[in-house]
Amino acid sequence: MHIRKLVLSVCVVCLTVPVAFAQDEFYPIDSVSIQYPDDIGGDFWPASNLIQGPGVGFEADEPYEKFGGGDANNWVTTDDCGFPADYIDCVGEPVIFLDLGQDRALDEISMWGYEDTNTNGWREFSLRFASDADGADGYGSSISYNPTFIQEDFFEYLAVERQSFDFSENVNARYVELTVTDNYFDDPGDGTGEEGWGPGGDRVGIGEIAFRASGGFEPPTPEPGIDFYDIADITSSMSDSDLWPASNLIAGPGEGFNASEPYASLGGGPDGAWVTTDPGGFPSDYLEVEDPPELIIDLGEDVALNEIDVWGYSSGNANGVLEFELEFATAADGDDGFGASISYNPTFGDVELDPTIRQQFSFEEEVMARYVKFIATDNYYEDPGDGTGELGRPPGGDRVGLSEIAFPVITDIDPLAPLDDGRLTDPQERADYVHNILGTWFGDSNLDGEFNSSDLVLVFSEGLYETGDKAGWAAGDWDGDMQFGSSDLVTAFIDGGYEAGPRPDAVVAVPEPSAFVLAFLAALGLLRLRRR
Repeated sequence: MHIRKLVLSVCVVCLTVPVAFAQDEFYPIDSVSIQYPDDIGGDFWPASNLIQGPGVGFEADEPYEKFGGGDANNWVTTDDCGFPADYIDCVGEPVIFLDLGQDRALDEISMWGYEDTNTNGWREFSLRFASDADGADGYGSSISYNPTFIQEDFFEYLAVERQSFDFSENVNARYVELTVTDNYFDDPGDGTGEEGWGPGGDRVGIGEIAFRASGGFEPPTPEPGIDFYDIADITSSMSDSDLWPASNLIAGPGEGFNASEPYASLGGGPDGAWVTTDPGGFPSDYLEVEDPPELIIDLGEDVALNEIDVWGYSSGNANGVLEFELEFATAADGDDGFGASISYNPTFGDVELDPTIRQQFSFEEEVMARYVKFIATDNYYEDPGDGTGELGRPPGGDRVGLSEIAFPVITDIDPLAPLDDGRLTDPQERADYVHNILGTWFGDSNLDGEFNSSDLVLVFSEGLYETGDKAGWAAGDWDGDMQFGSSDLVTAFIDGGYEAGPRPDAVVAVPEPSAFVLAFLAALGLLRLRRR
Protein backbone atom coordinates (compact mmCIF):
# COMPACT_ATOMS: atom_id res chain seq x y z
CA MET A 1 0.00 0.00 0.00
CA HIS A 2 2.73 2.42 0.87
CA ILE A 3 4.55 1.50 -2.32
CA ARG A 4 1.51 2.37 -4.46
CA LYS A 5 1.14 5.79 -2.83
CA LEU A 6 4.79 6.52 -3.43
CA VAL A 7 4.57 5.62 -7.10
CA LEU A 8 1.46 7.73 -7.58
CA SER A 9 3.06 10.75 -5.98
CA VAL A 10 6.10 10.42 -8.21
CA CYS A 11 3.90 10.23 -11.32
CA VAL A 12 1.98 13.35 -10.31
CA VAL A 13 5.23 15.22 -9.95
CA CYS A 14 6.30 13.98 -13.41
CA LEU A 15 3.11 15.27 -15.01
CA THR A 16 3.54 18.74 -13.57
CA VAL A 17 7.05 19.23 -14.95
CA PRO A 18 6.80 21.58 -17.97
CA VAL A 19 8.20 20.20 -21.23
CA ALA A 20 10.38 22.57 -23.24
CA PHE A 21 10.10 22.35 -27.03
CA ALA A 22 12.81 23.58 -29.35
CA GLN A 23 11.82 26.62 -31.39
CA ASP A 24 11.82 26.25 -35.16
CA GLU A 25 14.22 28.33 -37.18
CA PHE A 26 13.51 29.43 -40.73
CA TYR A 27 15.81 29.97 -43.68
CA PRO A 28 16.03 33.48 -45.10
CA ILE A 29 14.62 33.82 -48.62
CA ASP A 30 16.62 36.04 -50.96
CA SER A 31 13.96 36.84 -53.53
CA VAL A 32 10.54 35.94 -54.91
CA SER A 33 8.94 36.50 -58.31
CA ILE A 34 5.65 35.56 -59.98
CA GLN A 35 5.04 34.26 -63.49
CA TYR A 36 1.56 34.49 -64.98
CA PRO A 37 0.25 32.32 -67.84
CA ASP A 38 0.88 33.97 -71.22
CA ASP A 39 1.53 37.27 -69.43
CA ILE A 40 -2.12 37.50 -68.40
CA GLY A 41 -2.82 38.83 -64.93
CA GLY A 42 -0.70 40.64 -62.43
CA ASP A 43 -0.14 41.51 -58.78
CA PHE A 44 -2.72 43.49 -56.84
CA TRP A 45 -0.64 43.25 -53.64
CA PRO A 46 3.10 42.63 -54.16
CA ALA A 47 4.87 39.25 -54.12
CA SER A 48 7.49 40.67 -51.73
CA ASN A 49 4.90 40.29 -48.95
CA LEU A 50 5.36 36.52 -49.22
CA ILE A 51 8.90 36.49 -47.79
CA GLN A 52 8.84 38.94 -44.90
CA GLY A 53 9.89 36.14 -42.58
CA PRO A 54 9.98 35.60 -38.78
CA GLY A 55 9.57 38.76 -36.72
CA VAL A 56 8.14 40.69 -39.67
CA GLY A 57 5.67 38.54 -41.57
CA PHE A 58 4.96 36.14 -38.71
CA GLU A 59 5.90 35.73 -35.05
CA ALA A 60 9.40 34.39 -34.45
CA ASP A 61 8.18 32.17 -31.60
CA GLU A 62 5.50 29.53 -31.21
CA PRO A 63 2.79 29.44 -32.50
CA TYR A 64 4.34 31.51 -35.34
CA GLU A 65 1.11 33.37 -36.09
CA LYS A 66 0.96 35.82 -39.00
CA PHE A 67 1.05 39.46 -37.88
CA GLY A 68 -1.57 40.96 -40.15
CA GLY A 69 -3.43 40.97 -43.44
CA GLY A 70 -4.20 43.40 -46.21
CA ASP A 71 -1.85 45.05 -48.67
CA ALA A 72 1.08 45.13 -46.22
CA ASN A 73 1.07 41.41 -45.43
CA ASN A 74 -0.51 39.43 -48.28
CA TRP A 75 0.10 38.72 -51.93
CA VAL A 76 -2.93 38.55 -54.22
CA THR A 77 -3.56 38.74 -57.96
CA THR A 78 -5.74 41.16 -59.82
CA ASP A 79 -9.27 39.97 -60.74
CA ASP A 80 -8.85 39.98 -64.50
CA CYS A 81 -12.12 38.15 -65.14
CA GLY A 82 -14.33 40.18 -62.82
CA PHE A 83 -16.60 38.91 -60.06
CA PRO A 84 -17.87 36.20 -59.82
CA ALA A 85 -15.34 34.05 -61.72
CA ASP A 86 -12.88 31.21 -61.22
CA TYR A 87 -9.39 32.73 -61.55
CA ILE A 88 -7.70 29.41 -62.32
CA ASP A 89 -10.14 28.61 -65.13
CA CYS A 90 -10.07 32.13 -66.50
CA VAL A 91 -6.43 33.21 -66.21
CA GLY A 92 -4.52 30.06 -65.34
CA GLU A 93 -2.07 28.94 -62.68
CA PRO A 94 0.35 31.55 -61.29
CA VAL A 95 3.85 30.25 -60.55
CA ILE A 96 5.92 31.55 -57.62
CA PHE A 97 9.74 31.33 -57.81
CA LEU A 98 11.72 31.44 -54.56
CA ASP A 99 15.50 31.80 -54.23
CA LEU A 100 17.00 30.65 -50.92
CA GLY A 101 20.41 32.07 -51.78
CA GLN A 102 22.25 28.75 -51.52
CA ASP A 103 21.50 25.05 -51.36
CA ARG A 104 19.42 24.33 -48.25
CA ALA A 105 18.32 21.09 -46.59
CA LEU A 106 14.51 21.13 -46.96
CA ASP A 107 11.98 18.75 -45.41
CA GLU A 108 8.83 20.93 -45.31
CA ILE A 109 7.19 24.15 -46.48
CA SER A 110 5.25 26.47 -44.15
CA MET A 111 2.44 28.67 -45.43
CA TRP A 112 -0.02 31.16 -44.02
CA GLY A 113 -3.43 31.73 -45.59
CA TYR A 114 -4.74 34.78 -47.40
CA GLU A 115 -8.10 35.71 -45.86
CA ASP A 116 -10.87 33.63 -44.28
CA THR A 117 -13.61 36.07 -45.35
CA ASN A 118 -13.46 35.12 -49.05
CA THR A 119 -12.39 32.16 -51.19
CA ASN A 120 -9.45 33.76 -53.00
CA GLY A 121 -6.90 31.95 -50.83
CA TRP A 122 -4.72 29.10 -52.15
CA ARG A 123 -6.12 25.62 -51.72
CA GLU A 124 -3.78 23.37 -53.74
CA PHE A 125 -0.21 23.79 -54.94
CA SER A 126 2.71 21.77 -56.36
CA LEU A 127 6.47 22.16 -55.95
CA ARG A 128 9.58 21.61 -58.03
CA PHE A 129 13.19 22.12 -56.99
CA ALA A 130 16.57 23.03 -58.44
CA SER A 131 20.01 23.03 -56.86
CA ASP A 132 22.54 25.84 -57.12
CA ALA A 133 24.38 23.78 -59.77
CA ASP A 134 21.14 23.31 -61.76
CA GLY A 135 20.55 27.03 -61.86
CA ALA A 136 17.33 29.02 -61.66
CA ASP A 137 15.99 27.40 -64.84
CA GLY A 138 16.96 23.83 -63.95
CA TYR A 139 13.83 22.67 -62.14
CA GLY A 140 13.58 18.90 -62.20
CA SER A 141 17.08 18.46 -63.65
CA SER A 142 18.81 16.81 -60.69
CA ILE A 143 15.87 16.72 -58.24
CA SER A 144 12.90 14.73 -59.50
CA TYR A 145 10.75 15.15 -56.35
CA ASN A 146 7.56 16.98 -57.39
CA PRO A 147 4.96 16.92 -54.56
CA THR A 148 1.41 18.30 -54.56
CA PHE A 149 -0.32 19.51 -51.40
CA ILE A 150 -3.97 20.35 -50.74
CA GLN A 151 -5.84 21.97 -47.86
CA GLU A 152 -9.19 20.21 -48.15
CA ASP A 153 -11.32 21.98 -45.55
CA PHE A 154 -11.91 25.71 -45.97
CA PHE A 155 -13.11 26.02 -42.40
CA GLU A 156 -9.74 24.84 -41.09
CA TYR A 157 -8.03 27.36 -43.30
CA LEU A 158 -7.22 30.32 -41.06
CA ALA A 159 -5.18 33.24 -42.30
CA VAL A 160 -3.13 33.70 -39.12
CA GLU A 161 -2.10 30.11 -38.40
CA ARG A 162 1.02 28.43 -39.75
CA GLN A 163 0.30 25.37 -41.87
CA SER A 164 3.27 23.04 -42.29
CA PHE A 165 3.44 20.54 -45.14
CA ASP A 166 6.05 17.81 -44.64
CA PHE A 167 7.95 16.40 -47.61
CA SER A 168 7.99 12.65 -48.16
CA GLU A 169 11.69 12.85 -49.00
CA ASN A 170 14.49 15.22 -48.13
CA VAL A 171 15.61 17.79 -50.68
CA ASN A 172 18.82 19.79 -50.97
CA ALA A 173 17.92 22.80 -53.13
CA ARG A 174 18.41 26.51 -53.65
CA TYR A 175 15.45 27.27 -55.93
CA VAL A 176 11.79 26.37 -55.31
CA GLU A 177 9.03 26.64 -57.90
CA LEU A 178 5.52 26.80 -56.37
CA THR A 179 2.57 26.49 -58.75
CA VAL A 180 -0.83 27.48 -57.33
CA THR A 181 -3.17 24.92 -58.92
CA ASP A 182 -6.45 25.81 -57.16
CA ASN A 183 -8.18 28.26 -54.84
CA TYR A 184 -11.49 27.90 -52.95
CA PHE A 185 -13.80 29.07 -55.74
CA ASP A 186 -17.23 27.54 -55.01
CA ASP A 187 -19.45 27.70 -58.10
CA PRO A 188 -21.08 30.11 -58.91
CA GLY A 189 -18.64 32.13 -56.74
CA ASP A 190 -21.16 34.48 -55.12
CA GLY A 191 -21.40 32.62 -51.79
CA THR A 192 -24.39 30.43 -52.72
CA GLY A 193 -22.38 27.32 -53.68
CA GLU A 194 -22.93 23.87 -52.23
CA GLU A 195 -19.71 23.87 -50.18
CA GLY A 196 -20.78 26.98 -48.31
CA TRP A 197 -17.30 28.47 -48.48
CA GLY A 198 -18.42 32.00 -49.25
CA PRO A 199 -17.94 34.42 -52.16
CA GLY A 200 -14.73 34.89 -54.16
CA GLY A 201 -12.29 32.84 -56.19
CA ASP A 202 -11.83 35.56 -58.79
CA ARG A 203 -8.31 36.10 -57.44
CA VAL A 204 -5.53 33.95 -55.92
CA GLY A 205 -3.71 34.95 -52.75
CA ILE A 206 -1.27 33.71 -50.10
CA GLY A 207 -0.18 35.33 -46.87
CA GLU A 208 3.37 34.11 -46.24
CA ILE A 209 5.84 31.38 -47.24
CA ALA A 210 8.73 30.00 -45.17
CA PHE A 211 10.96 26.95 -44.95
CA ARG A 212 11.90 25.45 -41.61
CA ALA A 213 15.65 25.01 -41.16
CA SER A 214 15.95 21.24 -41.20
CA GLY A 215 17.80 19.49 -38.40
CA GLY A 216 16.34 16.08 -39.14
CA PHE A 217 18.89 14.95 -41.68
CA GLU A 218 22.37 15.66 -42.92
CA PRO A 219 22.32 17.26 -46.37
CA PRO A 220 23.70 14.74 -48.86
CA THR A 221 27.23 15.29 -50.07
CA PRO A 222 26.92 16.14 -53.76
CA GLU A 223 28.40 13.56 -56.04
CA PRO A 224 31.45 14.93 -57.83
CA GLY A 225 30.43 16.18 -61.22
CA ILE A 226 31.76 14.60 -64.38
CA ASP A 227 34.11 16.62 -66.55
CA PHE A 228 33.99 16.20 -70.30
CA TYR A 229 36.83 16.75 -72.73
CA ASP A 230 36.59 19.79 -74.97
CA ILE A 231 35.98 18.83 -78.58
CA ALA A 232 37.92 21.02 -80.97
CA ASP A 233 36.01 20.09 -84.11
CA ILE A 234 33.62 17.59 -85.70
CA THR A 235 33.33 17.13 -89.44
CA SER A 236 30.90 14.93 -91.34
CA SER A 237 31.60 12.87 -94.44
CA MET A 238 28.32 14.33 -95.70
CA SER A 239 29.13 17.91 -94.70
CA ASP A 240 28.27 19.25 -98.14
CA SER A 241 24.75 17.89 -97.91
CA ASP A 242 23.91 17.63 -94.19
CA LEU A 243 20.56 19.19 -93.36
CA TRP A 244 21.75 20.27 -89.87
CA PRO A 245 25.51 20.63 -89.28
CA ALA A 246 27.73 18.20 -87.35
CA SER A 247 29.05 21.16 -85.33
CA ASN A 248 25.79 20.98 -83.33
CA LEU A 249 27.12 17.77 -81.78
CA ILE A 250 29.77 19.58 -79.71
CA ALA A 251 27.73 22.17 -77.81
CA GLY A 252 28.88 20.48 -74.57
CA PRO A 253 27.88 20.77 -70.88
CA GLY A 254 25.73 23.77 -70.07
CA GLU A 255 24.83 24.30 -73.74
CA GLY A 256 24.14 20.98 -75.45
CA PHE A 257 23.27 19.16 -72.25
CA ASN A 258 22.86 20.00 -68.58
CA ALA A 259 26.14 20.58 -66.77
CA SER A 260 25.18 18.35 -63.82
CA GLU A 261 23.35 15.09 -63.22
CA PRO A 262 21.43 13.71 -65.03
CA TYR A 263 23.09 15.57 -67.93
CA ALA A 264 19.79 15.86 -69.79
CA SER A 265 19.80 17.38 -73.27
CA LEU A 266 18.90 21.07 -73.36
CA GLY A 267 17.43 21.07 -76.86
CA GLY A 268 17.47 19.69 -80.38
CA GLY A 269 16.29 20.91 -83.75
CA PRO A 270 18.38 22.79 -86.32
CA ASP A 271 20.46 24.47 -83.58
CA GLY A 272 21.00 21.38 -81.43
CA ALA A 273 21.22 18.25 -83.59
CA TRP A 274 23.00 16.80 -86.61
CA VAL A 275 21.04 15.08 -89.36
CA THR A 276 21.69 14.16 -92.97
CA THR A 277 19.50 14.95 -95.96
CA ASP A 278 17.09 12.29 -97.28
CA PRO A 279 18.65 11.36 -100.64
CA GLY A 280 16.10 8.63 -101.28
CA GLY A 281 13.03 10.62 -100.26
CA PHE A 282 10.38 9.44 -97.83
CA PRO A 283 9.84 6.59 -97.15
CA SER A 284 13.23 4.98 -97.76
CA ASP A 285 16.20 3.46 -95.94
CA TYR A 286 19.08 5.95 -95.93
CA LEU A 287 21.68 3.21 -95.52
CA GLU A 288 20.51 1.39 -98.64
CA VAL A 289 20.91 4.56 -100.69
CA GLU A 290 24.11 6.00 -99.17
CA ASP A 291 27.24 4.71 -97.43
CA PRO A 292 27.20 4.88 -93.60
CA PRO A 293 27.85 8.51 -92.65
CA GLU A 294 31.09 9.17 -90.79
CA LEU A 295 31.96 11.82 -88.22
CA ILE A 296 35.60 12.76 -87.56
CA ILE A 297 35.95 14.07 -84.00
CA ASP A 298 39.06 16.08 -83.08
CA LEU A 299 39.78 16.31 -79.33
CA GLY A 300 42.64 18.76 -79.86
CA GLU A 301 45.32 16.52 -78.34
CA ASP A 302 45.88 12.93 -77.29
CA VAL A 303 43.67 12.15 -74.30
CA ALA A 304 42.78 8.99 -72.39
CA LEU A 305 39.38 7.61 -73.42
CA ASN A 306 37.32 4.79 -71.94
CA GLU A 307 33.76 5.84 -72.85
CA ILE A 308 31.65 7.71 -75.38
CA ASP A 309 28.35 9.37 -74.42
CA VAL A 310 25.66 10.10 -76.98
CA TRP A 311 22.21 11.66 -76.99
CA GLY A 312 19.62 10.34 -79.46
CA TYR A 313 18.18 12.31 -82.33
CA SER A 314 14.38 12.29 -81.95
CA SER A 315 11.71 10.09 -80.38
CA GLY A 316 9.23 11.05 -83.09
CA ASN A 317 10.90 9.42 -86.09
CA ALA A 318 13.25 6.57 -87.01
CA ASN A 319 16.15 8.73 -88.22
CA GLY A 320 18.15 8.38 -85.01
CA VAL A 321 21.39 6.36 -84.90
CA LEU A 322 20.75 2.78 -83.71
CA GLU A 323 24.25 1.30 -84.10
CA PHE A 324 27.71 2.77 -84.56
CA GLU A 325 31.36 1.78 -84.60
CA LEU A 326 34.49 3.70 -83.63
CA GLU A 327 38.06 3.97 -84.89
CA PHE A 328 40.90 5.91 -83.27
CA ALA A 329 44.06 7.76 -84.23
CA THR A 330 46.73 9.56 -82.25
CA ALA A 331 48.04 13.04 -82.96
CA ALA A 332 51.08 11.39 -84.54
CA ASP A 333 48.85 9.25 -86.76
CA GLY A 334 46.97 12.29 -88.01
CA ASP A 335 43.30 12.66 -88.83
CA ASP A 336 43.54 10.11 -91.63
CA GLY A 337 45.56 7.52 -89.71
CA PHE A 338 42.73 5.55 -88.14
CA GLY A 339 43.85 2.07 -87.17
CA ALA A 340 47.52 2.86 -87.81
CA SER A 341 48.70 2.66 -84.20
CA ILE A 342 45.43 1.83 -82.41
CA SER A 343 43.79 -1.39 -83.54
CA TYR A 344 40.84 -1.20 -81.11
CA ASN A 345 37.67 -0.88 -83.21
CA PRO A 346 34.50 -1.33 -81.07
CA THR A 347 30.88 -1.53 -82.24
CA PHE A 348 27.92 -0.43 -80.14
CA GLY A 349 24.18 -0.92 -80.62
CA ASP A 350 20.80 -0.17 -79.12
CA VAL A 351 21.15 3.61 -78.97
CA GLU A 352 17.79 4.81 -77.67
CA LEU A 353 15.67 7.20 -79.68
CA ASP A 354 15.20 9.46 -76.65
CA PRO A 355 17.23 12.64 -77.33
CA THR A 356 17.01 13.91 -73.74
CA ILE A 357 19.00 11.25 -71.90
CA ARG A 358 22.74 10.66 -71.72
CA GLN A 359 23.57 7.19 -73.04
CA GLN A 360 26.93 5.77 -71.96
CA PHE A 361 28.98 3.24 -73.94
CA SER A 362 32.07 1.96 -72.13
CA PHE A 363 35.20 0.74 -73.92
CA GLU A 364 36.70 -2.64 -73.20
CA GLU A 365 40.13 -1.05 -73.13
CA GLU A 366 41.51 2.39 -72.51
CA VAL A 367 42.56 4.33 -75.60
CA MET A 368 44.97 7.24 -75.87
CA ALA A 369 43.88 9.17 -78.94
CA ARG A 370 43.23 12.58 -80.43
CA TYR A 371 40.94 11.62 -83.30
CA VAL A 372 37.80 9.47 -83.15
CA LYS A 373 35.91 8.27 -86.21
CA PHE A 374 32.22 7.70 -85.50
CA ILE A 375 30.55 5.56 -88.18
CA ALA A 376 26.73 5.41 -88.07
CA THR A 377 26.11 1.86 -89.29
CA ASP A 378 22.33 1.72 -88.74
CA ASN A 379 19.30 3.83 -87.89
CA TYR A 380 15.79 2.83 -86.80
CA TYR A 381 14.35 2.39 -90.29
CA GLU A 382 11.69 -0.35 -90.36
CA ASP A 383 10.21 -1.44 -93.67
CA PRO A 384 8.13 0.11 -95.24
CA GLY A 385 9.27 3.21 -93.32
CA ASP A 386 5.85 4.78 -92.78
CA GLY A 387 5.36 3.61 -89.18
CA THR A 388 3.31 0.50 -90.01
CA GLY A 389 6.13 -2.05 -89.56
CA GLU A 390 5.85 -5.09 -87.29
CA LEU A 391 8.22 -3.72 -84.64
CA GLY A 392 6.12 -0.59 -84.18
CA ARG A 393 8.95 1.82 -84.86
CA PRO A 394 8.03 5.40 -85.79
CA PRO A 395 8.07 6.53 -89.41
CA GLY A 396 11.34 7.64 -90.98
CA GLY A 397 14.79 6.22 -91.51
CA ASP A 398 15.36 8.21 -94.68
CA ARG A 399 17.93 10.24 -92.74
CA VAL A 400 20.54 9.61 -90.01
CA GLY A 401 20.88 11.91 -87.01
CA LEU A 402 22.18 12.44 -83.48
CA SER A 403 21.92 15.35 -81.05
CA GLU A 404 25.12 15.32 -78.95
CA ILE A 405 28.44 13.50 -78.42
CA ALA A 406 30.74 13.76 -75.40
CA PHE A 407 33.72 11.97 -73.83
CA PRO A 408 34.07 11.90 -70.01
CA VAL A 409 37.47 12.83 -68.64
CA ILE A 410 39.27 9.89 -67.02
CA THR A 411 40.39 11.16 -63.61
CA ASP A 412 42.32 8.07 -62.47
CA ILE A 413 44.67 7.65 -65.42
CA ASP A 414 47.58 5.27 -64.84
CA PRO A 415 50.19 6.40 -67.39
CA LEU A 416 51.96 3.03 -67.18
CA ALA A 417 48.85 0.95 -67.81
CA PRO A 418 49.24 0.76 -71.62
CA LEU A 419 52.89 -0.26 -71.14
CA ASP A 420 52.32 -2.83 -68.40
CA ASP A 421 49.20 -4.70 -69.51
CA GLY A 422 50.40 -5.94 -72.90
CA ARG A 423 48.49 -3.43 -75.03
CA LEU A 424 51.56 -1.72 -76.51
CA THR A 425 53.83 -4.53 -77.72
CA ASP A 426 54.36 -3.17 -81.21
CA PRO A 427 57.74 -1.37 -81.13
CA GLN A 428 56.53 1.65 -83.11
CA GLU A 429 53.34 2.05 -81.03
CA ARG A 430 55.36 1.69 -77.84
CA ALA A 431 57.91 4.26 -78.97
CA ASP A 432 55.16 6.69 -79.92
CA TYR A 433 53.53 6.35 -76.50
CA VAL A 434 56.82 6.75 -74.59
CA HIS A 435 58.09 9.67 -76.69
CA ASN A 436 54.88 11.58 -77.51
CA ILE A 437 52.43 10.72 -74.72
CA LEU A 438 54.73 10.29 -71.72
CA GLY A 439 57.24 12.73 -73.22
CA THR A 440 60.26 10.81 -72.01
CA TRP A 441 62.95 8.25 -72.93
CA PHE A 442 63.07 4.50 -72.83
CA GLY A 443 64.74 3.61 -69.54
CA ASP A 444 63.02 6.36 -67.50
CA SER A 445 61.68 3.86 -64.95
CA ASN A 446 60.59 6.48 -62.38
CA LEU A 447 58.96 8.75 -65.01
CA ASP A 448 60.76 11.87 -63.86
CA GLY A 449 61.39 12.81 -67.49
CA GLU A 450 65.02 11.69 -67.60
CA PHE A 451 66.97 8.44 -68.04
CA ASN A 452 69.98 8.30 -65.75
CA SER A 453 71.74 6.21 -63.12
CA SER A 454 68.87 6.56 -60.64
CA ASP A 455 66.64 4.63 -63.04
CA LEU A 456 69.21 1.83 -63.30
CA VAL A 457 69.52 1.64 -59.53
CA LEU A 458 65.72 1.42 -59.26
CA VAL A 459 65.26 -1.41 -61.77
CA PHE A 460 68.15 -3.53 -60.50
CA SER A 461 66.93 -3.12 -56.91
CA GLU A 462 63.70 -4.86 -57.98
CA GLY A 463 65.76 -8.02 -58.50
CA LEU A 464 64.03 -9.21 -61.67
CA TYR A 465 66.96 -8.98 -64.11
CA GLU A 466 67.14 -12.17 -66.21
CA THR A 467 64.87 -14.06 -63.76
CA GLY A 468 62.08 -14.68 -66.27
CA ASP A 469 59.54 -13.31 -63.77
CA LYS A 470 56.93 -10.82 -64.92
CA ALA A 471 58.12 -7.23 -64.87
CA GLY A 472 56.56 -3.88 -65.66
CA TRP A 473 58.02 -0.62 -66.92
CA ALA A 474 59.15 0.48 -63.44
CA ALA A 475 60.95 -2.86 -62.96
CA GLY A 476 62.83 -2.73 -66.28
CA ASP A 477 60.50 -4.01 -69.00
CA TRP A 478 61.15 -1.35 -71.61
CA ASP A 479 60.86 -3.46 -74.77
CA GLY A 480 57.36 -4.83 -74.00
CA ASP A 481 58.05 -8.54 -73.49
CA MET A 482 56.94 -8.23 -69.82
CA GLN A 483 60.37 -9.33 -68.54
CA PHE A 484 63.56 -7.47 -67.59
CA GLY A 485 66.62 -8.59 -69.50
CA SER A 486 69.52 -7.39 -71.61
CA SER A 487 67.21 -6.61 -74.52
CA ASP A 488 65.55 -3.93 -72.38
CA LEU A 489 68.89 -2.31 -71.68
CA VAL A 490 69.73 -2.37 -75.38
CA THR A 491 66.34 -0.72 -76.13
CA ALA A 492 66.93 1.97 -73.53
CA PHE A 493 70.51 2.85 -74.44
CA ILE A 494 69.92 2.83 -78.19
CA ASP A 495 67.07 5.32 -77.60
CA GLY A 496 69.83 7.80 -76.76
CA GLY A 497 68.46 9.33 -73.60
CA TYR A 498 71.00 8.20 -71.02
CA GLU A 499 72.21 11.27 -69.10
CA ALA A 500 70.79 13.47 -71.90
CA GLY A 501 68.35 15.29 -69.62
CA PRO A 502 64.65 15.81 -70.38
CA ARG A 503 63.52 14.79 -73.83
CA PRO A 504 63.16 17.84 -76.12
CA ASP A 505 59.90 18.44 -77.95
CA ALA A 506 61.56 17.93 -81.31
CA VAL A 507 62.27 14.46 -82.67
CA VAL A 508 65.66 13.39 -81.38
CA ALA A 509 68.09 11.70 -83.75
CA VAL A 510 69.10 8.31 -82.42
CA PRO A 511 72.84 8.37 -81.66
CA GLU A 512 75.24 5.50 -81.88
CA PRO A 513 75.75 3.71 -78.54
CA SER A 514 78.51 5.42 -76.60
CA ALA A 515 81.62 3.64 -75.39
CA PHE A 516 80.21 3.77 -71.86
CA VAL A 517 76.99 2.10 -72.98
CA LEU A 518 78.86 -0.69 -74.78
CA ALA A 519 81.11 -1.22 -71.78
CA PHE A 520 78.11 -1.31 -69.47
CA LEU A 521 76.35 -3.94 -71.56
CA ALA A 522 79.53 -5.99 -71.77
CA ALA A 523 79.88 -5.89 -67.99
CA LEU A 524 76.33 -7.14 -67.59
CA GLY A 525 77.11 -10.00 -69.96
CA LEU A 526 80.18 -11.01 -67.97
CA LEU A 527 78.16 -10.80 -64.76
CA ARG A 528 75.55 -13.11 -66.23
CA LEU A 529 78.23 -15.66 -67.34
CA ARG A 530 79.86 -15.59 -63.93
CA ARG A 531 76.50 -16.35 -62.24
CA ARG A 532 76.11 -19.34 -64.51
